[in-house]
Amino acid sequence: MKTELSRAHIQQPHAPTPGERPAGGGDVVIINLTRFGDLLQSQALVHDLRRAGLRVGLVCLENFASALPLLQHVDMAWPLPGARIMADVEGDWRRAALRLLALVHEIRRSMPAARVINLTATLPARLLARLLAPRPGEITGFGMDAQGFGFSGGAWASFLAGTVLRRLNTPFNLVDTFRMVGANAMTGTEKARLAASSTTPGSRPGLQPPPEAAREFARALLEEGTLRAGIAASCKGFVALQLGASEAKRQWPAASFAALGDRLWREAGLCPVLLGSRAEQPLAEEYLRATRGPCITAVGRTDIAQLAGLLAHCRLLVTNDTGTMHLAAGLAVPCLAIFLATAQPWDTGPYLPGCCCLEPAMPCHPCPYGRACPHGHACLGRISPEGVGDLVCGWLATGRWDAALEAGESCIGREARVWQTETDSCGFAALRCLSDHGGEDRSQWLDAQRFLWRQMFDKLGESVPSDGQGCAMPAKVVLSPSFAAAVGDALSQALQLLALLEEQAGLVGKSSMAGQLFLRNCERLQSLLDASPALTALGGFWRELRQQRGGDMADLTQLIQCLRSALMEWKNSI
Repeated sequence: MKTELSRAHIQQPHAPTPGERPAGGGDVVIINLTRFGDLLQSQALVHDLRRAGLRVGLVCLENFASALPLLQHVDMAWPLPGARIMADVEGDWRRAALRLLALVHEIRRSMPAARVINLTATLPARLLARLLAPRPGEITGFGMDAQGFGFSGGAWASFLAGTVLRRLNTPFNLVDTFRMVGANAMTGTEKARLAASSTTPGSRPGLQPPPEAAREFARALLEEGTLRAGIAASCKGFVALQLGASEAKRQWPAASFAALGDRLWREAGLCPVLLGSRAEQPLAEEYLRATRGPCITAVGRTDIAQLAGLLAHCRLLVTNDTGTMHLAAGLAVPCLAIFLATAQPWDTGPYLPGCCCLEPAMPCHPCPYGRACPHGHACLGRISPEGVGDLVCGWLATGRWDAALEAGESCIGREARVWQTETDSCGFAALRCLSDHGGEDRSQWLDAQRFLWRQMFDKLGESVPSDGQGCAMPAKVVLSPSFAAAVGDALSQALQLLALLEEQAGLVGKSSMAGQLFLRNCERLQSLLDASPALTALGGFWRELRQQRGGDMADLTQLIQCLRSALMEWKNSI
């Protein structure tokens, strides 16, 4: 077997035509070796890089290669076989290593001076970034230094790494976090070019329309389905239903989807189209047992492009938090998304204004990561198909997600926190609460942190670009006395510890006792932030920054001063 990479693994989904190369001329290679949805969520970063005048290459997993033609402004792409690289060379790690090196040489030959943006924190992705950019300074995001230790390049990368399991307190959509991580790779001139490029306020960089072959496949499948169901004459359109999710505890019940699909057929003439992979066939069978109306099942019958073709023919997608949701949002197909268990719309909601997101209105939601549910996953049954149907029917009739809430006859406002996706003054994805839950402590605190975190990043030298209006603090943050007292007390203790650390930093190296006290207070601060439910994201951020900057006491002292200044403003805000 050949050890070099097959040309079949090297694709140019949008090979530039003569004269198409963007002004500016630099090259960037993005590494994104994560899930399908995460790959789609890097589209906005690609869009920013192109507007800054850069040519973009992309390394992704081979099983998502069929999504590449949907991505805009990707000049070259290299699908990586992933775990299959070992199977293809019969388990010989030396031949697998040679194959990986062949891929590296191909990328470096095609983009010899490219900077690297690695969005994946795994060891294999860090190693690939190191191979593509031997000088660590050429890596933005997650890298590996000359000694083999991992590092996070920049404050936004440290934020992403530190909050990956603490996302219950992160107020930014993952798409915007990717954008800010990648912005660190741009020069000052490129950032200025990006800021000066004109875009429509509130617009979102979308995906390419599905290829005509995929649209034709979708048309044929839908026509065949309506004929087989005997509804070709009465069908007024289609609504897509994505039944599955990454985990069973994040899936709205198939029977609830069936009740919703039946209602949309009865009241709006929309035929449900079931979406999902082959592994989700049992969910489709459960739906079929529960439904009393017609439906068309495409579960296990589509690749990614064909899935996009189906979505393009639908009025709406009703979904769990899935890659299909991000695909629909990129195609400008409106979504109603249901977030259960650990899923929440603040960080993984659809990156498209005008979508609707639902969370169960329960004090325990969202669940902490890595803990068993003590309530028997009660959130799965909290949101009823009647309530969701009220929202969808109101939207179909008026174009407004709050129509059913304003009518006052729906149960949905009691069952769920209802959010509508929007864009804030900095161009970041935002949420507006349509139900009566916007005044909850968690909602108010997350809204306030959108400003406070960006203020901190500004102090750390990674400011957020805006459209000229600036990023403003919410007009008024109203927290309950008990919540404000708890957060205020934790911040006061953190400020005291930071003041101690700033004093002790100057003594480190002069005596072993000073160094021990400094480390002990670093750990005390870590424990304090980790123990405060409202500040766990800050705890993860502090851990990452300590690890990245702990080898340079002057740099760490400057960091402590920045954090102390920022947290003083956090405390004053409440």
